[in-house]
Amino acid sequence: MAAIHDITEDDWRLLQEVRLRALRDAPHAFTAAYGEEVGRAERWWRQRLRSNLWLLAFEDGTAAPPIGVIAATREPVAPAGDPFLSSLWVDPGHRRQGIARELIDAAADLVAAGGAAAVSLWVLDSNKAAHSLYESAGFIPTGDHQMAPGSASTPEQRLRRNLRLARPGAFATFVP
Repeated sequence: MAAIHDITEDDWRLLQEVRLRALRDAPHAFTAAYGEEVGRAERWWRQRLRSNLWLLAFEDGTAAPPIGVIAATREPVAPAGDPFLSSLWVDPGHRRQGIARELIDAAADLVAAGGAAAVSLWVLDSNKAAHSLYESAGFIPTGDHQMAPGSASTPEQRLRRNLRLARPGAFATFVP
């Protein structure tokens, strides 16, 4: 079980470190590229932290480096008017231990606490492992399809999960 922490803009270096690791490890899973983000200035990273909720997973309390990451929008977005999740990644040495599911559930609980009734995400059609994970976490296909941002040839689809308020055990490992 990982410790899940939300982070603020003062934690921008942690986000930068884990995000760049994610982009190097799994470039096929993201619509951004390592080369696009590696040279970004502190101001850019701080803005990302202001515009989204970011959760990091740690193996042992808050000992760096983080072993996983997920983002959730602060505001509902189209097409369904739901907040959405993005940027999920878990370090290869810690996969298949339930950390991705912990991050998904913590992010979903966080947006549910803010009043959201559902949460959506976009997943690349080619990322079969992600489809399997999200479907096991209660997401279902909505039928919405689009080309991934910045691509004319990479299709993705939207999945959606209804949220239950006051889920027993919510935030059992989440430390604000």
